Amino acid sequence: MSDDIDIRVSADLHPGTVLGLEDVTEATAPFVSSTVDAFRSAYQFIGTIHDVRDAAFADPTLTEAAALLKADDYARSKLAGVTKKFDTAMTHLKNGIASIEAEMSQPVKERASVMISGEVRAALKASDKRTEILERALAEQDHEVLSAALGGPPMLSGLTKEQHAFFLRRYNEMREPEKSARLRAMIAARDHLTQRAGSVFKQMEKAVGGIPVHDQRTGRVVREITPQEIRAKRDASSAVYARHAS
Repeated sequence: MSDDIDIRVSADLHPGTVLGLEDVTEATAPFVSSTVDAFRSAYQFIGTIHDVRDAAFADPTLTEAAALLKADDYARSKLAGVTKKFDTAMTHLKNGIASIEAEMSQPVKERASVMISGEVRAALKASDKRTEILERALAEQDHEVLSAALGGPPMLSGLTKEQHAFFLRRYNEMREPEKSARLRAMIAARDHLTQRAGSVFKQMEKAVGGIPVHDQRTGRVVREITPQEIRAKRDASSAVYARHAS
């Protein structure tokens, strides 16, 4: 499916903005595909509104008011399908993120012997630089020290529950870099979607537009008649017609 640039549509909605996120790579892109699809749908949706509006205003059988309503009716009839894709993408991301984060918080198995693990924990508990020791162990990928410290209850190593959870998460990320990369990509896509989803409604209203009202003296546009104004007047007239139909 083509992702050509449409200058009528805000670049904020282009699907390429998702694939261009720093943490989205060729390897992690499949895990944010629903987000890419949602933005692609929105981008094409706004483009088609412009197409329908142009066609409606070029139709000699339609008044300006009727043409505007035709564009607005089209936009509103298609909006739910687009927003559903955004909702689906957000659900997919949230579930994926929650699943990986839960895995990253799972306990680890000790790699060293029981005796060595006990000695490592005792040394950590006696040290006032236990966090520095664990930071160095992470940097050096010292699995024996890390699994000993993090494979048992926090109190055995002199760690708080928060410190234990923090280093356990980082250790699991170190052990599973591919899964960590996937998590970063999904978080980036989630934040991107959250920040830009509102642009769909703004771009829709902008694409539908209005009918300009000019100052008779200066010729400048003083305001635009909105589809809502026209629809309200039409509905009021229809109510009168209905009352007198019989």
